[in-house]
Amino acid sequence: MSVAENIRKLREEAGYTQKQLAEIIQVKEPYISAMERGQRRPGKKILPLLCDALGVDEKTMLYGTREEYHRQLSYEEKVLLAATEGLSNDQLREAIQYMMKLKASGE
Repeated sequence: MSVAENIRKLREEAGYTQKQLAEIIQVKEPYISAMERGQRRPGKKILPLLCDALGVDEKTMLYGTREEYHRQLSYEEKVLLAATEGLSNDQLREAIQYMMKLKASGE
């Protein structure tokens, strides 16, 4: 889902009209409309206000829920994510380095 689709979906789930959400985060209604149409993105000052008003974190606002994000991935990508889940940061870096070497070698 795009950021625009996420904003609209989350606003509707929260039961707000565009006007109500605009009032809550203290912007004009056309700004909300433009974000939902993908013509504007929430800026650094607006994003936290938008997240607070809709009761989600920034990652959910920008990328959707984990389930929605995973539906956009191929089977292979999902398997890769599952295989790396629970690894430490050092282990992840090592895995990434290995994959980059593999990619560079063309294998």
